[in-house]
Amino acid sequence: MTIIKFGLVGLVNTALGFSIILSALALGFGDYAASALGYGLGFILSYVANRRWTFAVREPMSAAELARFGVVTALAYATNLLVVSAFRLAGWIDQPFVHLAGVTLYSASFYLLSRLLVFGDDAVERGKWVVDVSMRGLPEIALCVTVVVTLILLHDIPITHDVVWQFWIARQMMNGAMLYRDIWEINPPLWFWSAVPIHLAAQWLHVQPLRLLVTAIVGAGGMSALLVGHLTSPPTPMTRLVTMLLAYWLMVVTPLYDFGQREQLSLICALPYAALIARRSLGSVVPAALALPVGMAAAYGFALKHYYVVIPVMLEVWLLVRVRGEWRAVRPETIALATAALVYGIAVLLFAPRFFTDAVPMVRTAYHGFENSWHMMLARPWVVIWISIIAFFLTYGGAFGKRAKPLASTLLIVAAGFAIAYFVQRKGWLYHSVPVTGAAALAMGVRLTTADMRRLIPISIGLTMLALPILLPYKTGPYLNFFRAEIDPVLADTPKGSSVFIAAADPMWGWPTVEDHGLAWPSRLYAYWMIPAIAHAEVIGPNPLPLQKMAEQVRTEAAMEVRCSSPALILFERRRNYIYQPPSFDVRRFFLRSAAIRSYLAQHYREVQPTPSLHVYRRITPPDPAPRGSECPTFVQAAS
Repeated sequence: MTIIKFGLVGLVNTALGFSIILSALALGFGDYAASALGYGLGFILSYVANRRWTFAVREPMSAAELARFGVVTALAYATNLLVVSAFRLAGWIDQPFVHLAGVTLYSASFYLLSRLLVFGDDAVERGKWVVDVSMRGLPEIALCVTVVVTLILLHDIPITHDVVWQFWIARQMMNGAMLYRDIWEINPPLWFWSAVPIHLAAQWLHVQPLRLLVTAIVGAGGMSALLVGHLTSPPTPMTRLVTMLLAYWLMVVTPLYDFGQREQLSLICALPYAALIARRSLGSVVPAALALPVGMAAAYGFALKHYYVVIPVMLEVWLLVRVRGEWRAVRPETIALATAALVYGIAVLLFAPRFFTDAVPMVRTAYHGFENSWHMMLARPWVVIWISIIAFFLTYGGAFGKRAKPLASTLLIVAAGFAIAYFVQRKGWLYHSVPVTGAAALAMGVRLTTADMRRLIPISIGLTMLALPILLPYKTGPYLNFFRAEIDPVLADTPKGSSVFIAAADPMWGWPTVEDHGLAWPSRLYAYWMIPAIAHAEVIGPNPLPLQKMAEQVRTEAAMEVRCSSPALILFERRRNYIYQPPSFDVRRFFLRSAAIRSYLAQHYREVQPTPSLHVYRRITPPDPAPRGSECPTFVQAAS
């Protein structure tokens, strides 16, 4: 009977509130003022009617009871907003059934919370219990709210070209293409394999794969921050709150420009593992049900780049030195690491053997063309952040030793491992710095929570230094392809579905631009990444035989891809983008050494006005029939 009364009050309240809004609008009130008046009077009616009639409360009204009713109303409305936001993120926008689901959950939660915490028997005691539990669970509540807000704000962010290529490869593999045979990729397969389940889930949910990826990363970052907070067991809820929110920010928001890159994923997976090793060093018991998934996630993160294998080794050496005779090699997380490494190695041998036979030799032959000078490697803003953090620890201590916080030590080890990878790769790119900055900055944050930091000078210096990585995303912003201003007008008049062939070393000319314009990518290659090495060898020397063979192979493959796809546009890069590539090297002339390309270009294309960085050729004849035979690659275009 009570629930029927509650429903009737809701119907009357809705009708009255809507009438008040309409009347206020007729009297000249604005939208916001009319809405506030309608909902405000509706709130009062709901409180009085439910109190006196629905729940038949006879005790005098109180401010505390009214406050509890206000909180319950806000919580119920928050559930409604959560449902609507979730459906909108999934692609169901302006759908009546979405609001029906939201109203249903709102009504159910409003009724239950009102009965339990406001008007029911022992509601006051329950309310006190809820407040007590809420205060103890405040860090987790705040983290969950932060994750939801982040998801809403970041859902539509632009995604970097590397990640768009990753999902292009996943789409081709789902349609039968074989990595390293049909697609000439040089990175290990794990990152591309892990995009396939997201693609499949996106198809099932009828959402865009990249939007689902954002949701997955935001959720994974929240879970990782939660694990860091609980594995380290900070002494107070406020310390736990600060630790989790800082970890979350550094994992999810700081890498904003390169959202979804392998380095961000590795950081998300590595931080809970660092917290787990720190807890092991204290002799604390960690349930196997917790250690095992933390180890599995870390195995994935460390396997994304082979350079990262040094990190778990360094952490294990630190743990051995720290606990000495109590060290045990066989633990749930080490079993997870070893098992995952074995399974991954076997999977590569079985399903991607050409990674070793084709991709690795190509990398050894020509990938050095992307390397940067040591001056350029070090003259980066993130290196300044690292040096500042190192200087702080050298000045105030707390990095290692018995008096150091174990979590600060393990995080610095993780940062050092990622830094080794950064310098070994020798590219100096922003996304290579992401895990170093994240782990080092979190170590700084952990150091600032210790008792000896409660002094004006060290805490002021530390917070100032910590502000640098926190504010980094405000400097970098979300991903921006600065080539778009030049290439977008070139592609604007090209019919959707047409192929575009881009002979360039820099992938930003084609990605994600071609996908965004609804055009087809005809090449097995992401970009002609080997051009800087070939150019350096031909202009400066020496020019080893393997590199000469690769140059010829590249031209032969390009001629075949052009003939197979009949591209509407052919573009040749006019400028160099990497310091290893001599300015005098002419990319167009390099490709036109192929008689097949020269002949095909002369018969079917006309050169038009070039852009500052591109030679542009437009097709003047109808597309050729697709040649029959297995030599032509067949790639699937994204659904529009």
